[in-house]
Amino acid sequence: MPDMYHVINDKGIIENEDRLKEDFERIAKIGHPKIVSFNEADEQFIISNQGSWRNTGCSILESYGWAWLDRAWQTSDMPELEDTHAKWNEWNSIPDNNTFFHACKIQWLVHCIQTEGLYSVPQAILKTSKWYTHPGQFRVHAIEYTECNEDFVVWDINERLTQPEINFDQWWELYNHYTDKSVFVVPFEDKLEVHVGEEREELYHKCLESYNVFKGTKPILEGTCDEKLSDLFEHGTYEGHGIGIVGDFKFKDLKHMMSFDSSKQSIEKNNFVLYNNYHK
Repeated sequence: MPDMYHVINDKGIIENEDRLKEDFERIAKIGHPKIVSFNEADEQFIISNQGSWRNTGCSILESYGWAWLDRAWQTSDMPELEDTHAKWNEWNSIPDNNTFFHACKIQWLVHCIQTEGLYSVPQAILKTSKWYTHPGQFRVHAIEYTECNEDFVVWDINERLTQPEINFDQWWELYNHYTDKSVFVVPFEDKLEVHVGEEREELYHKCLESYNVFKGTKPILEGTCDEKLSDLFEHGTYEGHGIGIVGDFKFKDLKHMMSFDSSKQSIEKNNFVLYNNYHK
């Protein structure tokens, strides 16, 4: 792993800018950084959105929606908010917990986009037929769900894309404005990763909120659903306790679980309504 170094410290002071420029100009000769929007990437067929849950192939957004409905009510062993990052990391080392955690992270990112905008420009590297997004591995799914068409910095190793390359000043102005978050970079041979500090406690809180709203029980379905999803639910009448779905819940509707936020009383779509401890 290459050595990382701070370029903005936790007091908002820029550091190591000369070193950063030197690294960028060396690496850009190999990496060819460009600004590419999500829609432009989609038109070039470089986005991969295939996922799975319970040995069933589906889109990534569907897989995270499925995992959230499946796991949220079963996560009573989750660490507490005040527990250490190490304890949360240990809990996250279990694959099902990890998928649930990142479903909650996508929900958090969707809420950020819808209320205040993303906190950082995501990044990707294109070496093969599909890009790899990092940092931005989960922002890309929130961007897809919200259809907000955000820009990415893409390191276009083989110069496949037609967008012009950007210089240091164009690149650095995307990240040099933070006064409330620390920023560090990780130089690789063919890309520079810029990492903007996240408040992990916000994500832990998001996970705990999900468990709490389910009240320790499966979601209740008052209506019909795709046969593959039947075991996710208790089938019956929803009376306003826990999470309930009323209507005809189709497999493609799993992605809409990514718009859940505990502050919302309901999510209303054409064919179903999800209720959060509330019923009209």
